[in-house]
Amino acid sequence: MKLTEDQITTVKSWIESGEKLGSIQKKIQEDFDISLTFLETRFLLSDLNLEFAEEEEEEEEEEEEEEKSSPVTDQDQNSNEDNDHSEPSGEEEGESPPSSVSVSVDSIAQPQCIISGKVTFSDGKVASWYFDTMQQLGLKPDEEGYTPSQEDVAVFQVELRKVLATQGF
Repeated sequence: MKLTEDQITTVKSWIESGEKLGSIQKKIQEDFDISLTFLETRFLLSDLNLEFAEEEEEEEEEEEEEEKSSPVTDQDQNSNEDNDHSEPSGEEEGESPPSSVSVSVDSIAQPQCIISGKVTFSDGKVASWYFDTMQQLGLKPDEEGYTPSQEDVAVFQVELRKVLATQGF
């Protein structure tokens, strides 16, 4: 999908005026007669290096939080289990545990899906995620009725973006 320079300038002005992604999607349809899904609109803006000012600030804050929390990897867990001299975690001291969310991609996508995988939230609950053929993101928790915290969902979205970028999506 290519936009003309005039169209790109127009989209930039919408972003600068504070328009939200859904509103921009609708305006692209109305003004340019180009029909895009929400996700396609997001990818288009990303391809054009157009970012929402508040999203950049939120992403920077999330990255800082992730660096501070330093999520535990499988290798770290194994080494901590072998090491009896490890320091007590914040959870043992009564503090809230740092948010760590891990995202993986299935080697073979689920049926009717473009790509799929698993996510483990900070509370240890696991869910399957997928993009269906309509390019809509779905999340199906292993435990019926489970809903992840808003913080975990935000971190999941950031991590998913990173994983999808490495997969060429």
